[in-house]
Amino acid sequence: MKKPTTTTNVGIMLMADTFPTKTYLLLTHLSADDPTISSFSHDGTSFEIYDQSVFASKYLPQYFKHSNYGSFVRQLNLYGFTSSRLKQNIGKRL
Repeated sequence: MKKPTTTTNVGIMLMADTFPTKTYLLLTHLSADDPTISSFSHDGTSFEIYDQSVFASKYLPQYFKHSNYGSFVRQLNLYGFTSSRLKQNIGKRL
């Protein structure tokens, strides 16, 4: 499977080979093309995944070598991301 790429402002193609870069590209793609699955907050400081099963089965394999949502969350935790399960956030779409 081809790795996701991005173009810099000088037109050079870069391979997305780090977890944070792949995650950013995935979330940017979903925020623009399928915000019912995942989207960034309005201020861009966080993101939410609304449909974990579709996210894992359809989109994770496009950017990573697996479709395991738990592994994705563990990787996020390794990079310092935290989960927000605050009462006011449950069921709320940004």
